[in-house]
Amino acid sequence: MTTLTTIVGDILTASNTATVTNKTINRANNTLTVRLANDVSGTLPIANGGTGQTSCFSEGQLLIGNTTGNTLTKATLTGGNDICVTNGNGTITIDYAPPIVYNNSAWTWGAGGNGSRGDNTNTGCVSSPVSVVGGFTDWSQISIGANNGSTTAFGLGLRTNGTAWAWGYGGHGRLGDGTTTNRSSPVSVVGGFTDWCQVSASRNDAHSLGLRSNGTIWSWGCNGSGRLGDGTTTNRSSPVSVVGGFTDWSQLFAGSSFSLAIRTNGTLWSWGAYGFGRLGDNTYVSNRSSPVSVVGGFTDWCQISAFLHSVAVRTNGTLWGWGYNADRQVGDGTDTFRSSPVSVIGGFTDWCHAAAGSRHSLGLRTNGTLYAWGKNNFGQLGDNTTVSKSSPVSVIGGFTDWCQLSANYQSLGVRTNGTLWSWGRADTGQLGDNTTVSKSSPVSVIGGFTDWCQVSATYGGSAGIRSTAT
Repeated sequence: MTTLTTIVGDILTASNTATVTNKTINRANNTLTVRLANDVSGTLPIANGGTGQTSCFSEGQLLIGNTTGNTLTKATLTGGNDICVTNGNGTITIDYAPPIVYNNSAWTWGAGGNGSRGDNTNTGCVSSPVSVVGGFTDWSQISIGANNGSTTAFGLGLRTNGTAWAWGYGGHGRLGDGTTTNRSSPVSVVGGFTDWCQVSASRNDAHSLGLRSNGTIWSWGCNGSGRLGDGTTTNRSSPVSVVGGFTDWSQLFAGSSFSLAIRTNGTLWSWGAYGFGRLGDNTYVSNRSSPVSVVGGFTDWCQISAFLHSVAVRTNGTLWGWGYNADRQVGDGTDTFRSSPVSVIGGFTDWCHAAAGSRHSLGLRTNGTLYAWGKNNFGQLGDNTTVSKSSPVSVIGGFTDWCQLSANYQSLGVRTNGTLWSWGRADTGQLGDNTTVSKSSPVSVIGGFTDWCQVSATYGGSAGIRSTAT
């Protein structure tokens, strides 16, 4: 039995027992440091001298006594709630299990020119995952990008301490470290911020975006067409704030020469290059160096992804697309470019996640099934053909537990069992199956790992985070 340390309100002190007498546990986020294991049990003597009762309770619950009867009450500890013990007297004995610690490691595979894998090398391709160097075990997100080729690939990563890191090709300042120097291992994005909560590396360009927990968006790298959103077209090698005065941004995505972002009020905004209607502002007129609203009047956007086209999910479960559509990647059954959102056909109203690839798209429904549409020359649709599709078709395999996606010329998907699968283009080993042969249906990324939790795909390369309990 492990000795407990003092917690909120001195309810538990340096002992495995605690006397509870009209105490209040103020349960704010991240203040309670005890994690209770599934096999925890406790015994509470009743105040009137009753025999008491032993009960097992689940992870995240605290055993509270009730003096009015020979019972035990379970109170679930959830963020933001107060748990009041107003009539409980007695002693709780807790068999305590230490917190589960997770090792969150970052992995990359595929092309490695100019340090793009972050594995402290500069050349060659690898067809199976290699670890990003640095010794960090607290990665929380990874996003990789490239500028029209595998030799210009770069990566961004967030750690749980709120710091942002970058590696790979440094041209135009896309690494955000104040230089244009290539880096083969992670370097810190400058600025001294420790509250980054999301990053996005352009899948086909040379700019980067970052969201801080105060709701502001920052950008760096190439600023052609105004894609940084700072009101200029000047390249930046360190983060600058996106103009507009908004402090309620909640999600972002760096597309090809433009950017997308959602605010907490559910509105969707874009800036950068206007070509092909990719900004979604119903024009083909001019570039935008500051955010403009995506048309449609919707205030319930919840998830976005972009390349030369965009796909976005609304909270009502509908899926929409716009922008470049020569290969029918917008999913409206046509090859007409769209300058404002159009509904992806199929009649489904349970979409929950989508990913825009180079010339194709992926969509995930709440039932765990995965669909694809658009160009299919490398088998990137995963339907066991190389025939392009203008509307969603099911990715084969029979799996109904897909949970996270990413796409470029290849497609990546994580299942709820923690396994990672890939299909599509493989010439630089970006499928991670130890070959350079393209696949038209999902194949397992090698290594036997069952703890993948997030993935990212770019031109010639792939990346992912594993979360391993230690």
